[in-house]
Amino acid sequence: MIRLLCSALMTLFLALPAHAGSKSLTCYLDGGRVSQDVAARRGFAEVTLPGDMVPGSLRVRPLGSAVIVRVQSVPLKVDPKAEKALAALDERKDALGDRLKALDTREEIFTAAAKAQSAKAPRKSKTNPEPVTAIRQGTDLALSRLEEVYRARRAAEKELKALEVKRAELAKKANVGGSTARIWLQGRDGSVAVEYLVTGGYWKPTYDFRLDGSTDAAVTMRAILPEMEPGMSVSVVAARLSAPDASGISSLPAGGDLAAVASFTLPVTAIPPAPPLSSLTITLSNATDRSLPHGVGSCFWKGEYYGTVSFPGLAPGGHLELTCGGSQVPGAKMPGATP
Repeated sequence: MIRLLCSALMTLFLALPAHAGSKSLTCYLDGGRVSQDVAARRGFAEVTLPGDMVPGSLRVRPLGSAVIVRVQSVPLKVDPKAEKALAALDERKDALGDRLKALDTREEIFTAAAKAQSAKAPRKSKTNPEPVTAIRQGTDLALSRLEEVYRARRAAEKELKALEVKRAELAKKANVGGSTARIWLQGRDGSVAVEYLVTGGYWKPTYDFRLDGSTDAAVTMRAILPEMEPGMSVSVVAARLSAPDASGISSLPAGGDLAAVASFTLPVTAIPPAPPLSSLTITLSNATDRSLPHGVGSCFWKGEYYGTVSFPGLAPGGHLELTCGGSQVPGAKMPGATP
């Protein structure tokens, strides 16, 4: 009895997963880098990798005196219920694709029929005493069939878009395309640092431009963050992962969605708005040593909100004219603006 109990306890101990530390996400403008410390048990650890991981980006670094013996990635098995639901969505998507192809053919047929009817020469006969009326009726019939085709296509395309969104959400929830990294270490204990890149971990900058009538503007850069796991710490980098100097740019901590990540005082000239409800035009100069990435801005004049503006980005030393509010097209670019 004691031997059986010991055996059961040992089996339970071996089945326990490796202890995984808290994850951190570093968001770039075109992706993200996930970092996590993992403690192995009895020389083995497993880490679940997401489906949007960039292929070939997995890195496992030993911590302390740990020695990595082997790393293996195996596909993650999808839950049968989720797999069945995804298959049903795929089948419906295929059916809608076939429907759209058939509608394309019907459109060609009725378009040709409408052209043929309208091109007919009116010839009066005993069997066709009103040729103009007959031609008009034939043309109207072909056009009404075309309208039916257009309505059917619009409905099919709308349903297809909804299905694609639903499938993407379900696939993400089920971690379709994900994998498991199996890590073997030398000895019983040890820890490793696991890092990989994800395509969906990017952030979007948004700015507050606050003017009080002086020659300076208070600019706050905020971060629109991607969906994250609970408890995950996050920071942002104002660069693209693909940039040559991305690894040398300091990250900025982000306390949450729309949290302020940086603040600047930039030189500005402004045309004071005149009533009623006119636009606000400002010329902004980037007096910092960093590029301000493109995003969306909100303008404030003496505390009053003046609408949003498209911000195309601004290189160090560059100048940019922005128009907030009114009916003018925002975001006019001047020399020094980055694409």
